[in-house]
Amino acid sequence: MADEIELFFHGEGEKSRVIRGTPQETLREVLVRWEIVDVVGDDVFVSIGQCEEALEEPLEVEDGADTHPPIDINLTLEVLELHKHRHVHRHRCRQVRVEVNFGGDTKRHRFSPATTIEVVTRWARRKFKLEGAAGDEYVLQICGTQEQPRSDVHLSQLTKFPDCGLCFNLVKEINPQG
Repeated sequence: MADEIELFFHGEGEKSRVIRGTPQETLREVLVRWEIVDVVGDDVFVSIGQCEEALEEPLEVEDGADTHPPIDINLTLEVLELHKHRHVHRHRCRQVRVEVNFGGDTKRHRFSPATTIEVVTRWARRKFKLEGAAGDEYVLQICGTQEQPRSDVHLSQLTKFPDCGLCFNLVKEINPQG
């Protein structure tokens, strides 16, 4: 269809995928048509867009929290302005508890599942006062692993209910030589 809107769906612990709907359809209709289960219930939250609230948090705030609210999936894509936001997140965790370790210190924040690794990394660099060119050398690595998630990965993809938490170390990025 010519007036279809291409959306990026991010589900709990799964890879992102592209789905499509028309502006006149409700988000619920689109999710059902694309066979996305668990779209209803008190324990399932659907949010849209990408959350960057943590970047506005004052430096002195410890253990802050995003307020990115769930949306009403019975509204149309047009009313939800999904032609602008384009990202749809479904998760059972309303917030993801994140701990970031660096230099013997730990910073904590409760992020929206709609937050990207890029935003968490920028937040961590700011909290640990690693801004500028020197800070750009640091990336997030999942605690106890060598895994360094790409900057465009959403927290919703890395965590599952009931844990709703992630631990990262802020480490210097290793650039292979040769």
